[in-house]
Amino acid sequence: MNNLLLNISKVTNTVLKKNSITDTLNLCLSDIAKGQQIDSCSVFKNKTTNGKTTFYYVNKRQGHKTKPKIESFNLNNLTYDTYPELYDILSKNKPLHGLVRDNKNVFFKKHMETQGIRSYLFTPVFSNTTFWGWISYTICKEERKWEEEQIKTLQTVAKNIGDRLYKDKINIKLKKTLERFDFYMAGSNQAMWEWDIKTKKTTYSHNWEGMLGYTEDDFIKDKELWQKSIHSEDMIQVAIDLEYFITQKLNRYEGTARMIHKDGHIIWIKYSGILKKNKKGKPIKVIGTHTDISEIKEKENQLELSEAKFRFIAENTTDIICQQKMDGSYYYISNSSKEIIGYTPDELINKKIFDYIHPDDYVEMLNYYKAFLKSSKNKTVTYRFRKKDNTYIWLETSLKKILNHENIIIGIQTSSRDVSDRIKASEEIKIAFEKEKELNEMKSRFVTMASHQFRTPLTVIYSNAELIELKLDHFDKHTHQFLEKKTFRIKNEVDRMIELMNNILIFGKYESEKIQKTIKVLDFNTFINSLLNLYFNNQHHKRKIQVKIKGKKHFFFTDEILMTHILTNLINNAFKYSKGKSDPLLLITYLEKELEIEVIDYGIGIPENDIQYVFTSFFRASNTTAITGSGLGLAVVKQFTDFLNGKIELKTQENIGTRIKLIFPYEKK
Repeated sequence: MNNLLLNISKVTNTVLKKNSITDTLNLCLSDIAKGQQIDSCSVFKNKTTNGKTTFYYVNKRQGHKTKPKIESFNLNNLTYDTYPELYDILSKNKPLHGLVRDNKNVFFKKHMETQGIRSYLFTPVFSNTTFWGWISYTICKEERKWEEEQIKTLQTVAKNIGDRLYKDKINIKLKKTLERFDFYMAGSNQAMWEWDIKTKKTTYSHNWEGMLGYTEDDFIKDKELWQKSIHSEDMIQVAIDLEYFITQKLNRYEGTARMIHKDGHIIWIKYSGILKKNKKGKPIKVIGTHTDISEIKEKENQLELSEAKFRFIAENTTDIICQQKMDGSYYYISNSSKEIIGYTPDELINKKIFDYIHPDDYVEMLNYYKAFLKSSKNKTVTYRFRKKDNTYIWLETSLKKILNHENIIIGIQTSSRDVSDRIKASEEIKIAFEKEKELNEMKSRFVTMASHQFRTPLTVIYSNAELIELKLDHFDKHTHQFLEKKTFRIKNEVDRMIELMNNILIFGKYESEKIQKTIKVLDFNTFINSLLNLYFNNQHHKRKIQVKIKGKKHFFFTDEILMTHILTNLINNAFKYSKGKSDPLLLITYLEKELEIEVIDYGIGIPENDIQYVFTSFFRASNTTAITGSGLGLAVVKQFTDFLNGKIELKTQENIGTRIKLIFPYEKK
């Protein structure tokens, strides 16, 4: 018995001292095999695969006179199904032992007898509460009956091995946890420290070097270095907090302070600590952390500065700056509200904007707010707001969403200004515009009426002049020439009056926006032939306009009536201002996408100083005083060309001639 206890004591000592679990099992099996005269000592480890528990050799000692052989091989992953009693007993932390010849399991009995085993003892190994495996002790040379003390002692060995396995498992987890902790600490801006109250000694984590620039040796050489690093203005408060915390006058040790970096700049730290007590409740240590919050502090300072700037701008601007919740209730209003709407900020806080909206604007504003919250753009709206004296003013409000860091809307910021004067002026302009429109319509009606009223007497005058011409042959030669000269002058002046009235009538319609265009496809060659035959076939001295056409003919979309007015004015001017000169030229060029029309005369041209005014209504060039005209021809041409989406170009030189080019697209726009 004494020999057994000594042997087990040695085994236990091995379990506790050896670093490697493999070395531990090797020596344990070897010592047990030698001390207890056991032929074979083996360790089996459990393994669960696909829901089934199997076992395999981990360590084996074969023969008590030889050194143990360590093997880690799988015995074909044998399951407990072949010997259910083995698992049932061992998994309940009970030993299994006996003589092979007495075992009733055929497979087990055959397997053991094949190896010459006559007696066996299996002791379960538990790692904490987990059935880790078991140790097998077998005897070949005799049928040994295991004594109770020997069984309990070998069970103790199995328990010690299980404890060692669990300890190793915990140490591995702890090591990984510590490694993770060190990794996180190394990558963070946090430094740990531990202060021994009795010895006044402080232990620091390596992050202090990154935080303050000092090395561990610096702290070892100068034990008061961390105290010296605290800003002088914060040192007293930190010391008081620590003293009160140790004496338990403060429940928590935490705060912020400034510390001086090794290179001289200031960093902000947040400190906190916990109190470690002994069994008697006496404080023995303070364990704490310092976190570098310089970046956060800088952002707080910037935020405070931004808020101060916002408050300054908000309180000094003439607009009302507001911040509203999602339901339209105010939670900030600038002081300018007092001057503009009569309310102080305190009178409007937590009140809703919709309570002050004019009844006629209420529904529109409510819908506007709902649409704004769904929209991605900032908006501006104009509405009537009830002042404190119950009168209404017009406010123009710009709305902008307030978003949090997750880009979620948490409120609305508005800027409102009084636009009552602008609205009033706009209404006055609108009324004035309506009056002007009415006057233009009256003018247009008058021009139309006057034109029609003048046409009748002019027609009578023209007809009587023609009747006189028919009687000229009955008079002598002298009287014939005299009357012919007079009738020509009468007819010429009537034509001038009709041209003037036509241009005034057309110009008046355009000014009053009553001219409508009827766009249709036009065969321009046919159109030009008809226009020339109708209006310019009987010029004085048998003058004719020369026509040249270039390019492949295109049909194009235009208003035939407006085009007639444009070309008759241009061609009439070409004849009028080139009397006694070469015949004018009409050049038509069909380009790929555009039609060019050029009217060229070789007459008096336009003085350089007058060119800028030629398209102005009722303007006549300084060299045309002896030539009859209304001053509306080119104004009508310019207006109608623009109206038909065309372009006009003018080239002229006094006493050389004038070239006017019109450019029109083929397709309607």
